[in-house]
Amino acid sequence: MWPFIIAVFVLVLCYISSGNNKRRDELSEKTLLASKKDQLNAASNQWKSRVEKSDAEKFSVAGKMEKIPTINISLPDKKKGPPQAKRFRGKNGTQDASSTPSSPEKITPFDLTRSKSALSPLTPRSDTESESKVQSRVVSVNRPDDDTFTTFFQSVEQVKTDVDQLEVKLEDFDAVERQSLLIYKKNVQIRRRREATKNPIKALATRTDIADEYTEVITGVAEREKKRLNIEKLAQNSNKAVEALAGLASKEDFKAIELKKGQTVSTLVPWKSPMLLQVKGRRHVQTRLVEPVSASINEGDCYLLVTTSVVYNYIGAYANVIEQSRATDVANHIHKTNDLGCRSAKIVNVSSKDVTKRHLEAFWKILGSDSIPETVDAGHPDEDGTYESNILQTNMVYTIEDDELVPMDDYWGAIPKVSMLTETNVIVFDFGSEMYVWSGKNASLAKKNLAMKLAKELWEEGFDYSKCSVNPLNVANALGERPRTELPLTGDVRPPWAMFAKITQHRETVLFREKFLDWPDFSRVIRVRNGDGIKRGKGSIEIKPCNVDDMAKDKGSRPDLEIGTVHLGRGDQYFDEETRRLFQYDTVEIKAWRIQENSHEQLEDASIGQFYDGDSYIYSWKFRHTVMGRELNGKPSKHAQTGRDMTVFFCWHGNNSSVNEKCTAAFLTVELDKQNAPQIRVVQGAEPAAFLRLFRGSMMIHKGKRNEVERAGASRLFVVRGEVPEEIYFMEVPLDMSSLRSRTSLVLLNPEEGQATVWHGCKATEAKREVAKSSIRKILDNRPPELFLDHVAEESLEVVEIEEGSESEDFLDTVGNDRTSYFSLLESDARYDYSPRLFRMSSITGNFIATEILCPHRSDNTTPYPFVQSELYQGSQPGLLLFDNHHELWLWQGWWPEKGDSEANTDQTGSGAVRWQAERRAAMQTALNYWKKKHAKREEPEAVVAHLVWAGLEPLEFSNLFPAWEVREDVRDLNLKDGKTDKNKISLQAELALLSRTTYPLAEILQRPLPEGVDPTQLEIYLSDDDFKELMGRSKQEFEQLPAWKKTALKKEKGLF
Repeated sequence: MWPFIIAVFVLVLCYISSGNNKRRDELSEKTLLASKKDQLNAASNQWKSRVEKSDAEKFSVAGKMEKIPTINISLPDKKKGPPQAKRFRGKNGTQDASSTPSSPEKITPFDLTRSKSALSPLTPRSDTESESKVQSRVVSVNRPDDDTFTTFFQSVEQVKTDVDQLEVKLEDFDAVERQSLLIYKKNVQIRRRREATKNPIKALATRTDIADEYTEVITGVAEREKKRLNIEKLAQNSNKAVEALAGLASKEDFKAIELKKGQTVSTLVPWKSPMLLQVKGRRHVQTRLVEPVSASINEGDCYLLVTTSVVYNYIGAYANVIEQSRATDVANHIHKTNDLGCRSAKIVNVSSKDVTKRHLEAFWKILGSDSIPETVDAGHPDEDGTYESNILQTNMVYTIEDDELVPMDDYWGAIPKVSMLTETNVIVFDFGSEMYVWSGKNASLAKKNLAMKLAKELWEEGFDYSKCSVNPLNVANALGERPRTELPLTGDVRPPWAMFAKITQHRETVLFREKFLDWPDFSRVIRVRNGDGIKRGKGSIEIKPCNVDDMAKDKGSRPDLEIGTVHLGRGDQYFDEETRRLFQYDTVEIKAWRIQENSHEQLEDASIGQFYDGDSYIYSWKFRHTVMGRELNGKPSKHAQTGRDMTVFFCWHGNNSSVNEKCTAAFLTVELDKQNAPQIRVVQGAEPAAFLRLFRGSMMIHKGKRNEVERAGASRLFVVRGEVPEEIYFMEVPLDMSSLRSRTSLVLLNPEEGQATVWHGCKATEAKREVAKSSIRKILDNRPPELFLDHVAEESLEVVEIEEGSESEDFLDTVGNDRTSYFSLLESDARYDYSPRLFRMSSITGNFIATEILCPHRSDNTTPYPFVQSELYQGSQPGLLLFDNHHELWLWQGWWPEKGDSEANTDQTGSGAVRWQAERRAAMQTALNYWKKKHAKREEPEAVVAHLVWAGLEPLEFSNLFPAWEVREDVRDLNLKDGKTDKNKISLQAELALLSRTTYPLAEILQRPLPEGVDPTQLEIYLSDDDFKELMGRSKQEFEQLPAWKKTALKKEKGLF
């Protein structure tokens, strides 16, 4: 038995030992595999030590910084959140704290689709608003027991009655007799006491339900009806209208009228000066108002300093590209739209380096630093995201409900959306440093006033951000690499640089719009490229010619000088067609002052009407107007009504007067004006007819300055302007034969001989000859001191007339004998009984239109020289003006100003040049259409006679269309540099044919400068199909199918870019 047991035991031991060996082999195999796997992983990572690290991090904000600073503002804490939402009822109410609304989940994806503006239904107006106002008064009712009653009747309580008192003793009772009772019953009638009647007067006095006054409502219906009946009775026997009789019969209490106070500048405008805007963030970039001090700036963000005249864009050294792009967009918007009260001429980009020192010093000076300070370094790269999360939690939005401000749960502590702005709602936005009261365009006035009142009280209570992680009023002092400090989260008052403003719908500022998530901005929309096909010929800018139907109509109405509501006409009379009344004006007094730098001197009466083109003058015209009606037969009425005297001030400026004198004239006019009279600015050559009529044909304009010229014996030459005898005036021109004009008269004045020679052009009208002779005789009789005729006896003064072509030797010795120096019409057989016309053409308003320039003293008579040279040169350049000289057309073309001229367009190579060529083409086509329209009634078509001239290079034939001409050497040099020809008139039709070419040889397209009229941005459209395929290696249709970047690269490669 025992041997069997021992054998079994040995077998068991052997089995156990074999199992342990097998398990040990499996463990060793797993360990070997793990070690091999670790070796492979280590080998796969060894390449990282052999390959250099990527330099992409160097170009990030963190890579630009040598060290990574800490973040001073903490990450959003679950214990921290938005401010506690409370209803605000104002100072007269209570504040009930409600549960804090939960903010929208930040991880929820926002709907970035463009918001759609839909019209909200209009709220019906209440009946009380639509009812007309009625008057009411309180009427007191006399009481029966008033003071008069009590003074007449004496009160019972005050009456004293005398009652006799008897003294009774004990012995007196013995005198009382005793009687026995009756043995039979006696019926005694009992007297019942009746209640006394009450005093009705006292009864009424004791009642409390009777009112002693009532409100009487006065509607005025009876009075109005009575007035209407009376007016109808008067109208039956009157020739006046019922409305006029009603106005005459009405009685107005002017003492009861309360005049509106002058509106002062609102203090609730949504801007201040200066404003420092911080642009910071990464996902939803925040533009916030911060304190305008140098301590608010750090190198990790962008800032916009906005003043009334300039916008500074400060770009931090470590600002991310999103912040830089957003700051630039906001600055450009302010510059283009004059938003935030800023009218800036340009945007000044500043930074801590690579900027003009002058601009940088001006930037820091506005922020209160006399010198350029050391700016705070940028903060941690993750600071932008942390700031964005914390600052959004401080947003507080209220709406109006039950006469109190109620928090809007959906937008409390979150980013606003455009969908919350409805037309009938009023919302209060509290962004800490900015509080806005936004009102829809259909919101009621009562709701707006209530919201403004409650928001103002909320603003004055201070701020409480104890539930938040940051305070938007001082968070700028915690941004950047600064020592960590504890900033207050609560306060009783907001700082003075913070802004409380009122904003209405569709007038929101860019600072307000930047707070919203989805505010529509169409400037950022990427538009689909138009694929209508290949454009040919005229480039990308297409300008249509003007409408010649309106140009062909004569718009030469009578001149009318309008001052407010008063029409002066030509200064003598004005007939009002609507009221059929004639207004006549009679001069009472004329005073004149000459400007002397910073002072003025009054002129003598003999010098009134004598001007110098180097001076400025102030004229005071006092006149009396008389009103006359018309009889039934249409003739003027014999009855006239004389009105009150009026005064008008004219400020006349010569062409060569200084800027200081022009400014001084404006200030001194205000000083001389004691009656708040109207003031009119008059420029030499553009005098209105009413101004010329003041001098009755005795006005003269001399060259130079009054006290700086000595011409006691010098001869002078004057050209006669004006056609009406009372409006004639003489303008001095150079003493040379080039100043002669064949269509007018000129006067040569020789003071030494006391002689005035009137030279008549061969085409001058008879009316011009008569007024020239009579006017100069009148001036010589008055002997103004400016003519230096004191030494000449009155009987020695003589006026001599000569004709063109028959001049005397003395005349030719004085002015010269070169007949070719002016354009004489002696050999012309054409008729010259017309007045020229002038049109200015421009597309500055969007459409290419022609505006006619009218002569300010035009009349029914022929005006040979209605325009002066300044009409051409004083406009915006390059300009285009069409001169209609009846039998010929002239298209005057301006010049490209130099780059230093800030008032003009100097883009000669880009879109400006393309647009200029397109305008030239449209102007030439307009001239041809105008000629055809003007001569359309003739049986045989008239050949087009049209010329082109360039500014400064005008031929003599064109310059002699003006009464005086002076060559502008600066303009002449500019056009000569551009390759223009001097004194050359170009055929308009030939030039239009060149500008209208649609195809050019490849050699002309590749040369520089390009031919005129070619769009430099689309050179490929001017090539023929064969040249295009030879150059590009593909057809135009295949080229159009390429993406834009590939087409641009191909054009650069072939020299077409």
